[in-house]
Parts: sequence; C-alpha cells; structure tokens
Amino acid sequence: MKQEPADKPHVHKEQLAYAGVLDKLSHFAILFLTGSYAAYIFQLLPRKVSIADIAANWHLRAPLMQEKLDAPLGWSFMSGMESFWRGDALSYFAIILICMIPVVCLLVTAPAFFREKRPVFGVIAILQVLILLVAATGVLVR
Repeated sequence: MKQEPADKPHVHKEQLAYAGVLDKLSHFAILFLTGSYAAYIFQLLPRKVSIADIAANWHLRAPLMQEKLDAPLGWSFMSGMESFWRGDALSYFAIILICMIPVVCLLVTAPAFFREKRPVFGVIAILQVLILLVAATGVLVR
C-alpha cells in the first residue's frame, strides 16, 4: 500500500467539485468575455451606445451617464432578442456570467456536502445561492 506523507493536506470531495466547476466555467467565461468584447470593439454586432459616446461622457457619474446615453439599465438589456444581440449587451452579459460562477459552484457543491454527511454546510451553500439570486434580481430594491 502506498502511504501519503503526513504533511500533505487532506482535500475534501466538495472542495474538488467546487474547484473543478470553477476551473471550467472561468475559462469559458473569459473566452466568452473576450469574444463579446471583440464583437463590440470591431462592430461585428450592432451596438446601442458607441465607444465615442462612452469616452466623451466618461467623466460623468454612472446614473448621469446612463441617463444621457439612454444605455440599458439593470436587466433591461434582456428585454428582447434584438436588444440582447448587440455588442454592448453581450459584453454586459459576459460580465454577469463571470459574476454568477460562484453561484453555480455552490449549486454543485451543496449536494456534495450532503453526500459527505455534512448537511450544515449544504444548507449554508443553498442559503448563499438563494441570497445571491435575490440580490441579483433586485427584487428588494425600492
């Protein structure tokens, strides 16, 4: 039998599950972000707000800039397929994907906690997902 060195740390299965999902999704998200940014910069897709307008109003605070440029606010960029398939909206969606990676990792990890007989951590993971989703939807704002 092969014996592991005493100084090697123990890695839990749920840690490996989290790390595996994080690795795959982060690589995909970076590629998607790069592609959507390229589509925006090289005008491969139409855009609602031009780069020149953004640069000219960069000094404004975000709410003023959004109002002046009539840029999509919140989830309104997903109001329809024609608004979604714009270069600026696709770049925004790529950033949202990157921000949602930990939620997906927690969803994968929660069942692993229950399988490993650590239900408290599983419940905490599920609660984290619910709180993050409520925060992302903005239902508690105003």
